[in-house]
Amino acid sequence: MAKRFEFRLQTLLRVRELREREAKRNLATKRAEIAQLDHLNKQTTEEIFRQQETLLSGQREGQIDPTTLQRGRAWIAHLRHTVMTRQVQRQELVGKLEHLKAAWREARTQTRIIEKLRQRRWKEYTRDRDRREQAELDELAQQLHRQQPVL
Repeated sequence: MAKRFEFRLQTLLRVRELREREAKRNLATKRAEIAQLDHLNKQTTEEIFRQQETLLSGQREGQIDPTTLQRGRAWIAHLRHTVMTRQVQRQELVGKLEHLKAAWREARTQTRIIEKLRQRRWKEYTRDRDRREQAELDELAQQLHRQQPVL
């Protein structure tokens, strides 16, 4: 009876797959943080636009007092500063994202090395198994041929 296929590096393969999944998870987390910052910046930019429109329409109609105008401008300046701060944070996150991409690529490469080795060993196993089976069948055919009486 043929022995079962056993890949001795299966544990190492599992460890490398776990590392790859962890790297991929870290990459996705960082991308989500960047997307969150982009979403917040978009909302803040829209708020700046709304505040500017409110102040401009109030100035045109002459219904806005100077202190409200000053507060509105200070609020817009604060929002712009917030957007700039988030853009700096985003650049830092993009830098970290590049490092995480490199780590994920390395983890993926390490995993694929073991996967390819496993595939090669599987092919060798099936080739050897098929050869043994064919040899057994050939031997059986020869024995049957010898046992047949000559007429």
